[in-house]
Amino acid sequence: MLALGRQIGRLFFRRNQKRVRIARINLAWCFPDQDEAAREAILHEHLACYGQAILDLGLIWWAPRSRLDRLCTIHGEAELQTLQCLGEKVLLIIPHVLGIDMAGAALARLGAGASMMKAPSSPLLNWRLWQGRSRFGAQIFTREKGLRPLVKAIRAGRIGYLMPDEDLGHTHSVFAPFFGIATATLPVVGRVAKMTKAKVIPVFCRLDEDGRYHVTLGPALPGFPQNDAVKDAMAVNAAFEAGIRSAPEQYLWTLRWFRTRPNDEPSPYE
Repeated sequence: MLALGRQIGRLFFRRNQKRVRIARINLAWCFPDQDEAAREAILHEHLACYGQAILDLGLIWWAPRSRLDRLCTIHGEAELQTLQCLGEKVLLIIPHVLGIDMAGAALARLGAGASMMKAPSSPLLNWRLWQGRSRFGAQIFTREKGLRPLVKAIRAGRIGYLMPDEDLGHTHSVFAPFFGIATATLPVVGRVAKMTKAKVIPVFCRLDEDGRYHVTLGPALPGFPQNDAVKDAMAVNAAFEAGIRSAPEQYLWTLRWFRTRPNDEPSPYE
C-alpha cells in the first residue's frame, strides 16, 4: 500500500502541472531561505505522502474503529481531557494537512465532535465525504448553514473541530502574517471562541514513512480570543506555522493560499 501511495503521488506530479506550479510558488514564498533543490524535495515528499493519504480515505470510510486506532497515535491529549473534566467548551483547530480526515476520525475516540465542511460540486463525493466524516458520531454541518449549528453543538458539549485556513477573499478575511506574508485569514476562530467561551487547542497531524498517523494536540492558545480580529488571526496563523515548519511536507501546498493580496497587489498565481 505504501508503494502504491507513492506511485500515485509520482503520477500526480507528472499529470497535474497546474497544481505543481502552485505548490512551487507557495514553497518559494514560504521558504525563501532554502534553495530550489530543498524546496523541490519538500514538494516530492509531499506528493508521495499525498498519494498515501488518498488511499487511506478508504480506511476512514470503511475500516473498523480498531484498525484506525492501531494506525493513529494521539499525543498531548491530557489538557483536552482536563478541560472536559472541568466542563469547559473546547474548539480544536487544524490546518489543511494531508491527514486532516484521519485526525478527525482518531480524535473521535476522545469525545463527540462537531465540524464543518464545504460541500463539493459532486453530489456523490459530497455524500461519501459526509458519511466518512460522521461515521464515528461527529456532527458535520455544511458551510452553507453558517456558524450557528457549530456554535450550538459546542455549547451543548461537543468538541469543535475546525479547519480555518482558507482564502475566501477580501470580504470575509483580515490580513495576518503567515510565514512572514500578509495572508487573507478568516477571523472565524476568534468569533466561535467568543460565542462559545471555548478553549482553542491547535492540532497537527503527520503521516510518517511507515504509513502511521501522529495527531498532536498543542497547548490551548493563551488569552484567546483577544476581541481583536487581526490579533486573533495572528495567533492562529502562528500556531499553524509552527506545526507546518516541523513537517512542511504535510501541508497542502497545491492550494492557492496567497491568492488574495492586500492593496490590490496581483496574485502570484496569475
